[in-house]
Amino acid sequence: MVLSMRTKLKIFAAAILLVLVVIGGGLAYFNFYVKTPEYTLKVIQESIQNHDVDEFNKYVNVDNVVAGVTNNMLDGIIASQTNLPEEAKVAMNSLATMFKAPIVASLQEGLNNYVKTGSWQSGNTTADAQGAMINSDMILEQSGLTDLTFEGIDYINTNEDNGTAEAGIKVTQSEINQPFVFKVSLEEQADGYWKVVSVDNFADFIKALEDGRKEFIKDYLSQTALIIIDKEKILTENEANLNAALNLGTLGSSQTRTDLKNDIENKILPQLKELQEALQSVEVPKSAETLHNLRLKACESKIAYYQDYAKWLDNKDIKTLREATDNLKKAKTMEYEANLLTKRIEGQIK
Repeated sequence: MVLSMRTKLKIFAAAILLVLVVIGGGLAYFNFYVKTPEYTLKVIQESIQNHDVDEFNKYVNVDNVVAGVTNNMLDGIIASQTNLPEEAKVAMNSLATMFKAPIVASLQEGLNNYVKTGSWQSGNTTADAQGAMINSDMILEQSGLTDLTFEGIDYINTNEDNGTAEAGIKVTQSEINQPFVFKVSLEEQADGYWKVVSVDNFADFIKALEDGRKEFIKDYLSQTALIIIDKEKILTENEANLNAALNLGTLGSSQTRTDLKNDIENKILPQLKELQEALQSVEVPKSAETLHNLRLKACESKIAYYQDYAKWLDNKDIKTLREATDNLKKAKTMEYEANLLTKRIEGQIK
């Protein structure tokens, strides 16, 4: 069938009209969508992925968010100190005001660095009200932000009447391996776009973080105590037997020296190396890293002591004996410091 020119024009006009309706509808939907909290959160995610600081700042009131997070963080840290008397907490509140400005600067710098590079760390320092230098990365690590992984948007509740919205941002804190949902507030701007203005439950996050860290430390102390008790029981018995043999005063006998060397190499050193390996296999919380390193160094020095002592039983070189004695002193010093630090940590987590 051959269509007349008039019919063709009508079909063409209808097609044009349909295209315009579709485009118009799409534009209308797009104009509606870009002025929603959902769109704002989507753009913020993309700006972080694309390391676009300007786009991020367009949809996040960084100054307001960081100021609120700082207040929340300080409140949360003080509130988590449950073993402190009330007057001590009041004193801590007064002291916290001195550190507020450098903490704000550290968080702003860290956030900017995170959007720009994907890393929170900056390696910079800021000064407090008295001019003392504060490490920015230390503050960021203490806040728990450096160990967050974004898991998704949990919910979005919008109040069209007053132009506000609350979104639940789901994250996982890898240091304590726990999920958390941040309550993020958004406000509609004069141009119809939405902007993140605050994180409202950062104090709850700090409390959960501190509680998680305490539990992690308790687990670490309990686990390592069992390891040390188990390994050192046999080690102490073997060392006592060695000392008893030394007290007999028969080191001039080659047979005695050979027997002592065999005891060291076949009984004592294997036990020490088992202790070392057992400690190395333990998962260590950040706040116990100094303690753990002291324990490992003490174990390492004790191994070096017995290795040197066994060598001296062979070569009778006074230099070898001095090296052995030096390593024993190091081991005892570090064991003493580790015990003091253990008691201090135990006192802090009660």
